[in-house]
Amino acid sequence: MKNSDSEVKVLMVFLVGYMYSGKSTTARLLADYLKDRFDGKVEWIDTDQAVEERYHLTIADCFRRYGEPMFRSLESAVLKQLVVDGQPSADANAIEQSNNRAITIVSTGGGTPCFNDNMQWMLDHGLTIYLRLDEEGIMKRIAVSRKPRPILADMSPEQRSERIHAQLQQRQPFYSKAHLTFDAANPDLETIAQAIIEHL
Repeated sequence: MKNSDSEVKVLMVFLVGYMYSGKSTTARLLADYLKDRFDGKVEWIDTDQAVEERYHLTIADCFRRYGEPMFRSLESAVLKQLVVDGQPSADANAIEQSNNRAITIVSTGGGTPCFNDNMQWMLDHGLTIYLRLDEEGIMKRIAVSRKPRPILADMSPEQRSERIHAQLQQRQPFYSKAHLTFDAANPDLETIAQAIIEHL
């Protein structure tokens, strides 16, 4: 990535993909994996958790009380504040010599890339990785999940399947814009980590 005429480190890594694709788990594991290489200056942030902490409101309550449009507005605000709040220096030498974190790995919500130009914003501000999981894989993970996501609550299995199929069709064009794509069914953490390192 380039900023003006100087080479810039990719300091923000955004994980995108449908719900149940393992974005939060992968982000946490990647952060742990990369900490040794970057002297501990790696952290991960989950946008859903960030929304809940900033606005003192669960995602389920936000959907129920205010509807999806309000949630998407809050989600975008939190996402775009990440860089303002804490992006470290883009200079490679400064990163090595400072106490700032080197990388922030962000796990996003399943619909995050599809609203308010969020996908383009992520593409412009960091490395975006799509964790791809097909319908069958999603349904299998839902079946063993203890708590269905708000958008699927109170739906029969058939209704969930129809909803997932429709949403995947709608969201795929956004997901496919990611810089890199990896299989979410059997993610190879080392391969993903190496890809991140190669883009620094």
